[in-house]
Amino acid sequence: MSITVDQILQRMIVDARNYNPNIVISQGTETYIRFATAASAVWGLYKQIDWTLDQIFPPTMNQESLEQWANDRGLNYENLTASELLTLILSYLRNPRSGGKPSDYERWALEAFSTGKAVGLESSMISGNMPSLSAADAVKPHDREGVAFACGTDDTGKYMVVDLASSKQIVGVGLGFITNRPASFGVFTSDDGQSWTRKGKVDTAYWWAMVEFSEVSARYVKFELEEIEAIESWQLEELNEVKCFGVEIYSPATMNEAPSSARCLDNYYGIGTVLMLVGPRSLSMRCCEAIRAKCEYEGPVAPREIWVNIPSETTLSLRVTVSGLTNMNEVAFREDVTKYFAELAAGDLFIPAQIIVFVMKHGGENATVEISIDGAAYQQYHNGLAPQNRKEQFVMGSVVVQ
Repeated sequence: MSITVDQILQRMIVDARNYNPNIVISQGTETYIRFATAASAVWGLYKQIDWTLDQIFPPTMNQESLEQWANDRGLNYENLTASELLTLILSYLRNPRSGGKPSDYERWALEAFSTGKAVGLESSMISGNMPSLSAADAVKPHDREGVAFACGTDDTGKYMVVDLASSKQIVGVGLGFITNRPASFGVFTSDDGQSWTRKGKVDTAYWWAMVEFSEVSARYVKFELEEIEAIESWQLEELNEVKCFGVEIYSPATMNEAPSSARCLDNYYGIGTVLMLVGPRSLSMRCCEAIRAKCEYEGPVAPREIWVNIPSETTLSLRVTVSGLTNMNEVAFREDVTKYFAELAAGDLFIPAQIIVFVMKHGGENATVEISIDGAAYQQYHNGLAPQNRKEQFVMGSVVVQ
């Protein structure tokens, strides 16, 4: 309620004078002081009522009430700002559980978390004699298109070593796999690079595999191929290699790691598939695996393939060749194109033909659309571009008169 202490005081004085016209109420008198004290107390009651009303509905709650609301319903709100927490709560209210629609997967993803954090790795830290070892790809676990190393039948005993530059407390490691040929990698730690202690093993998986162990101080971590299943005589070795796409090493952390955003792309890779796009970009693959496991556990009984990706940023530049440019409102055209890109969410389909629609809408006769992806050469596209796990950023190219 919008009211001040002075307004309440003046109302009280008016009421008192209406009751007793001879009463003396001026500043400094005892009656005035008593009235002012009472007015201040009444104003406090009004403010308390206002605050209580604000805590009834999430959009007007303060952060403490939002956290209490989420805690009462078992929602994970660690590392969330007040704005992110409000978004989570409103999504919870507006999308009741139904056992498998996209909003359910998004909720499950936001409820998942992992302990510890990934140590920041650089390509200069990677060495070893693993076949096709690529240090640059090894330190990019979110990029499944690169291959950190590939190994086959005759590669038992070969290894990859990560030098952390100084001794660090670590509690586990993880490897990502593109293929699922059964194989085991021993995990060893060392402080001098000479004397190694075995901490466990990582078995190949269809996505991400980890091993956890008691906290240990180590500078070096070694992954050594210990076993690999033999292939049949009719199988080709080059088609059945064990390929690793990234490595992570985990250290203890005071707070759990959890996503702050999630979007479900249902049937993205075909019927029965789910692609979860989550943020922030600092999430480890360990947390992504926790999200995948949570969605798989909570999801419908029907088999589903679930992938979890963190969007990366791609820049698209457009070059639009327009017929009839002299009759076209170029400013309005640029505004429409910018708005179109701003509304594209990660995973949405960008349709070049929509740009031609904008041209004709604003007076152009026809147009040709060419696209440059991340600064590459311009090419003409006729079909839609699927951003997949990328977040598109719009950069306007040139408008050419034909």
